[in-house]
Amino acid sequence: MKNILRASAVCLLFAGSALALTGERMPEIPLDKMTAAQRSIADSIMSGPRKRMSGPFNTWLRSPELADRLQKVGEYVRFNTSLDKRINEMTILMTAQAWGSTYEWYAHAPLALKAGLDPAIVTALGAGRKPDKHEG
Repeated sequence: MKNILRASAVCLLFAGSALALTGERMPEIPLDKMTAAQRSIADSIMSGPRKRMSGPFNTWLRSPELADRLQKVGEYVRFNTSLDKRINEMTILMTAQAWGSTYEWYAHAPLALKAGLDPAIVTALGAGRKPDKHEG
């Protein structure tokens, strides 16, 4: 239970920051226009398990030190958690729904299904409902 609460808190942080910091307000920084520090972080993200720059990273790169710290925490929580992948993705979806984070939902709903979360649970969470005991 402690791991679930910890994961929920971290997901809340990331979903909230993604909601607050992503969008069209900051144009994407092309790789050839990045500072050496920004490019180093971008290369680290793209060569890691995410394989690409998406989500809040473009905004975070405005502060390379912050971007590096946040992306490492996010990578650890998402890819090195002791939680079952279904629980981890369900937690992310619950957080995305609670914060109205469309991007987070769009990015993680397919990952939740791929991890084996019952589609009925994904549907219930997307509708803002607690999944029925018979779902999942």
